[in-house]
Amino acid sequence: MLNMKRTLVTDRKILRCIYDMHLRSYPGPELPKGKHENDPYVPISVREIAAKLGCTPQLLFGRLYYHLDAKYRYKQDGGAEVHLFTLKVGDQMHCVHFPFLAATLAEHDAEHRKFAWTLWLSIVALALSSASIVSQVISAS
Repeated sequence: MLNMKRTLVTDRKILRCIYDMHLRSYPGPELPKGKHENDPYVPISVREIAAKLGCTPQLLFGRLYYHLDAKYRYKQDGGAEVHLFTLKVGDQMHCVHFPFLAATLAEHDAEHRKFAWTLWLSIVALALSSASIVSQVISAS
């Protein structure tokens, strides 16, 4: 049985894991017509990614298919839909649109950095305020 984590992994961690595991396979070998084998869709192993994240493949599949793809897919001007995750591309099962995944991950990373900077600045401000109060109390004594 899988060693399940008590907390759910974030969308950012899911995207990061897929990106890190499949970066080397993108865009894949060049085909005779000049296109690359895995461009833009890269097949992924839901089982391997789930094992690495410590969740069940069923839960990961649900997050990819019902949440992340639904959240990020969009229609192009011509009406074609662009999916982050799709069940089948050609003869390949469970594929991610790798450039789209990279762009989405970059947005998540930027938001995470912004939050982290804000948090650390707040902690520094709290520490300085506390030091100032302690200094005032000591000098008043």
